[in-house]
Amino acid sequence: MKQARKLSEPSLLTMRLKGDWEQATPLYEKAAGIYRQAKSYEKARVAYEQAATGQERQGSPYHAAKSLEKAAEASAGLNAWEQVKDFYNRAAQLYAEASRSQAAADCLIKCAKVLEPHQPKECCNLYLQAIEMLEDEGRGTTALDAFRQAIASVLRNQNYADGVRLLLRYAAACDAANTPSSLCRAYLGAIVVQLYAESATEAWQIYQDALGVESFSRSDQAYAAEDLFNAYQSADAQAVKKCIAKQIFLDLDNQVGRLAKQLPKGDLQALANALGGKSFTPDDIDDDDLT
Repeated sequence: MKQARKLSEPSLLTMRLKGDWEQATPLYEKAAGIYRQAKSYEKARVAYEQAATGQERQGSPYHAAKSLEKAAEASAGLNAWEQVKDFYNRAAQLYAEASRSQAAADCLIKCAKVLEPHQPKECCNLYLQAIEMLEDEGRGTTALDAFRQAIASVLRNQNYADGVRLLLRYAAACDAANTPSSLCRAYLGAIVVQLYAESATEAWQIYQDALGVESFSRSDQAYAAEDLFNAYQSADAQAVKKCIAKQIFLDLDNQVGRLAKQLPKGDLQALANALGGKSFTPDDIDDDDLT
């Protein structure tokens, strides 16, 4: 570190008017690695940040981003979560400068995973930034995996409203990516989450809207949703459980599937009343009714 600092600063003795970052940077990197092995995370963080500065000075944003990611990992060892977020965000920006959109998105996703136990509300925003970055670069198919991770994260943290919004955005992304099976699971998942949140009328509205999507309206998931609504309208808990036991619900993504297994939840009779007390079928939909 002493040698690197000496090289990275101007020196009158050697007539060096600016720092020699080409020689200093690998010394900072070597020091950082030794500090990390010794679990001296604060010193490792400083060394990695200096290495990133050296890479930037040499016009290498990609390698600077790599060093900042390691600085973030060192900060995690210190439980310095704001620093973690700052380093990962800076790294993502540098990856983007280097035209590495996938690496930038992956960086934000790593940040979300590290922060989830400590700042769960921040995770959803980080996942959405990663998704939007990938979509803007025309990597919509790659963004689908980020959607699934984001949905799992918000549902683990019992944020059901955001979970539903993400599932519906995921369904739209699946439609654009021409993956109808994933689209159908996303709509059925959104219905399940709303029912778990005891929002029967909102679940029914999602079902109505989804029936306007041709690939869903003719799917097994649409018929499974219809059966589930009929079971709810009967106010019969055993009928709901029998419906949920079908393989089509077991095939939902993990976090959504876990919620499905716990249905029915809440005052089943009140939910049945909210659904109108009659069996719904696609033929019941009034195309002119926008409520």
